[in-house]
Amino acid sequence: MRYTRRFLIFISLVLFFRLFVQIFNEVDLIPNYTMTFVDEEIFQVDHFQNLNESKEYSKSQIYKYQKINKERSDKANSQLIMIVVLVIIQLFFYFSNHRESPKQNFEFTD
Repeated sequence: MRYTRRFLIFISLVLFFRLFVQIFNEVDLIPNYTMTFVDEEIFQVDHFQNLNESKEYSKSQIYKYQKINKERSDKANSQLIMIVVLVIIQLFFYFSNHRESPKQNFEFTD
């Protein structure tokens, strides 16, 4: 049982670390860079000369956002699975902790 607990603790730490890294990657650390990118996109749209250019650009943006949404959905599914596994591990720890014999909790004093 001791090795099982250690293994599960190791697995839970690895999953917690992976979740932390995935969420940390989503944080916008340089908001000025994002605003510069948005300004460039707006500048590009403002300088379209005909309607066909605008249509093609809009279609490419729609496909790009569709791909981004698919990637985010896949990432959210993997994070959800990790959270469920972590909850199951924590429930195992909670219920197995109550089943231990009370002899282990006594301290002998003189």
